[in-house]
Amino acid sequence: DMYHLKPVGKHMVEVCTNLSCALAGAQAVLDAFASELGVGPGETTDDGEVTLRAIECAGGCGRAPVVVVDHVYHEPLRPEDVPGLLKELRGRE
Repeated sequence: DMYHLKPVGKHMVEVCTNLSCALAGAQAVLDAFASELGVGPGETTDDGEVTLRAIECAGGCGRAPVVVVDHVYHEPLRPEDVPGLLKELRGRE
């Protein structure tokens, strides 16, 4: 979505949950982000830094599961990649 009804974080983490990504483990990746961030899909961290979203097709089906962070594609992403990606994201401040 390009229009949000409530404020979103400085950074946007979007996990594709469409069929190809779902079959490749997108739910585990989404769960890893939720656990690391302490928020569920559609929520923003208390510090206002990161919004987590589950999205439909991101167009990277051949390299699923796909995660889009601030308009940059990360594919294929595994749950064990999540802590490092978030550390890198927060280090860009």
